[in-house]
Amino acid sequence: MPPFVTKQALLLVLFLLATAKLMATHVVGGDITYRHMAKDSFEITLTLYIDCINGNPAAISGDTNAMVGVFDTAGNLQYGYLKYRGLPQRINSVNYNCVQPPSNACVDKYIYTYLVRLPYINGGYILTYQRCCRNNSITNIVNPGQTGATYWAYLPDTVQTKGYNSSAIFKTVPPNFLCNNRDFIYDHSATDADGDSLAYELYTPYIGADQFNNLPRPPSRPPYVGVIWQAPYDVNNMMNGLPELNINAKTGLLTVKPRNVGQYVVGILTKEFRKGVLINLSRRDFQFNVLLCQFNLVTSFTNNIKTCSDTVTFMNNSFGATSYLWDFGIANSTIDTSTLKEPTFIFPRPGSYAVKLKIGNANCTDSTTAIVNILSDTIRFAGNDTVLCKGSSIVLGVFDTTQYKYTWRPSLFLNDSTLAQPRSTPTQNIQYIATRKSEYCTNTDTVNINVNEVNAYFATKLESNCTDATLFIDSVKPYKYLDWFLNNTAIELKNLEGRKFPFHTPYTIQLVANDSFCSDTLVKNFIPTQTDSITLIPNIFTPNGDSKNDCFQIRGIQLGNECTSLIIFNRWGHVMFDSSKDGICWNGTYAGNKAIPGVYFYILKYRDKDYHGTITLIY
Repeated sequence: MPPFVTKQALLLVLFLLATAKLMATHVVGGDITYRHMAKDSFEITLTLYIDCINGNPAAISGDTNAMVGVFDTAGNLQYGYLKYRGLPQRINSVNYNCVQPPSNACVDKYIYTYLVRLPYINGGYILTYQRCCRNNSITNIVNPGQTGATYWAYLPDTVQTKGYNSSAIFKTVPPNFLCNNRDFIYDHSATDADGDSLAYELYTPYIGADQFNNLPRPPSRPPYVGVIWQAPYDVNNMMNGLPELNINAKTGLLTVKPRNVGQYVVGILTKEFRKGVLINLSRRDFQFNVLLCQFNLVTSFTNNIKTCSDTVTFMNNSFGATSYLWDFGIANSTIDTSTLKEPTFIFPRPGSYAVKLKIGNANCTDSTTAIVNILSDTIRFAGNDTVLCKGSSIVLGVFDTTQYKYTWRPSLFLNDSTLAQPRSTPTQNIQYIATRKSEYCTNTDTVNINVNEVNAYFATKLESNCTDATLFIDSVKPYKYLDWFLNNTAIELKNLEGRKFPFHTPYTIQLVANDSFCSDTLVKNFIPTQTDSITLIPNIFTPNGDSKNDCFQIRGIQLGNECTSLIIFNRWGHVMFDSSKDGICWNGTYAGNKAIPGVYFYILKYRDKDYHGTITLIY
């Protein structure tokens, strides 16, 4: 355990150290964390990041030992711990492929470890280290060469009363340089030994110490204030990138695309939650060096492509590559790739696609992703050509959640010609032309609707006799399937034709015609009745050969069947004509001779009635 310095002994140390002030412009960043060991024993870790090219060598040497001050929350100094550092660790991590490491960026990492006892006090402890100064070339803060840094951590009393705790520890250290106008993506997440939940955000780093007291021992008492940002920079715009520096609150993924060369101070904060309650914060203050990098291999092609066509030819601006692999960003597809330098690809539908190009040579590989926006397409959006049964309806078009404006022509048979999916109920063949417009594009498509009409047609004829009528059917259209029904009971046509139906009884005949695609039904109702009737019985006729009224007959009826008979006799009762053996009409003769002019008598039997009367024969 390092020497435990009381307040009195600490004053003597401070006096001796005050005689050896070292003006410094070498501080790149730092953080303080702690780890619970046992009961009130803790291990405090101070990590300093030092500029090993531009930093003052004397100042770097002067940081052989470092003092961490321990304060209560009222700002009273409780302890001061002095510790020598270990050997530096050179930060050589590179976040880019195929880049030539710059010679003007160098960062060393120094670690100071303190094993201490911190008995419980109300409110807990504040652990602090301060050093001046930052690099004078820093871009985003005011007077960086005269501005120091404060690295501090809070050890709350709840840590010792509600279960001991250790700080969250950042997994790795950012690389010592970023490349201008290149996407920087870095996992700046942390781990927690206690399994607490972590969240991340950016914060304004703190100032501490100055050119007059550049290595305060002990550090100044809390509270501490943040650096003064140089306009237009602030906590939400630390690097003026496009996109700007951002950290994902859940994952700790740090992203930025710098657009200016320079040095930028950045603050990253980890929040530690236990059962939903915030119990601690861990901070890292770090300087990012943005350089104009030299690459051996660069991937580049047009970003944010917006096109009304579904077919895109990609222009490849990469250099240094001998191989290419394109992934066109189609979800759940393994065939949306190409190894051509400048391929042409047909996208399946409108939308936004993340297209990735990976290139390589014998030494390294590089990749980049760009967004392609297909604003419209040439695929069918009016729907497929369809055969429709007459009387049926169909919904045209395809389902669409985008902000297209639709027009369908003609509007005939449509419920609404401005919908993406109008309903059509056509009665004849028709072709629709659909037009849809977006902010950028206009596209057209056509769809043909053919109306298939099945007509279940038939004609009926009834021939009456004395008591019933005989049914005959003709003019039936020859469809593939013809189903007949008599009074809703299926019947074959051969059993329907020639069937006798009694008079005065209602009947229903139904035909269902089907051509394997559409069907039609025709229903006919009928009541068999007598088809003949007496309309006129003449009382005179003139069989004189002039073809006018030469034969005595009764209109509306037909003689010669079992329902009707006519007998004509003279005044002496002699039968002159009998329709049952003499034909259907009396021509005024008897036994081949002309009958005597005069009055004759007749008896007409028609169905179930007898009619009597006289007729006069005149030549």
